[in-house]
Amino acid sequence: MPPSVIMQTDDYTDFERELFEYEDHVSCELELTADQAETLIASGFYRRSTGYPYEAVQYRRSNSDGSCLHLVWRDGRARLHRDIYDPHASPMSLYMHLSNEARFEAAATCAMAWTVVKLLAR
Repeated sequence: MPPSVIMQTDDYTDFERELFEYEDHVSCELELTADQAETLIASGFYRRSTGYPYEAVQYRRSNSDGSCLHLVWRDGRARLHRDIYDPHASPMSLYMHLSNEARFEAAATCAMAWTVVKLLAR
């Protein structure tokens, strides 16, 4: 389903729809008020998730086009952006997310895993 169709559904707020107006290769992040973030979480469409920064409280909303909206709440600030690949959709989508949108996290995880393997091999 193209983003233009997703934007027309009544399930999305105006500021969520705004994120679909950008091309997939353009990164856009919106600063939200606490009330806006709480409204998104209370909608039932967002589920707890993980990501960077690790100390932040994070939520994701899956979209029918394979993307997701990622809400990051840290130090009293809430930010919302669209990930082209939803890491919760499938193993392939997780791989695409890590290799295209979360390279730092992927590199850190690989380094940690390699360290554990080396320690266990002793």
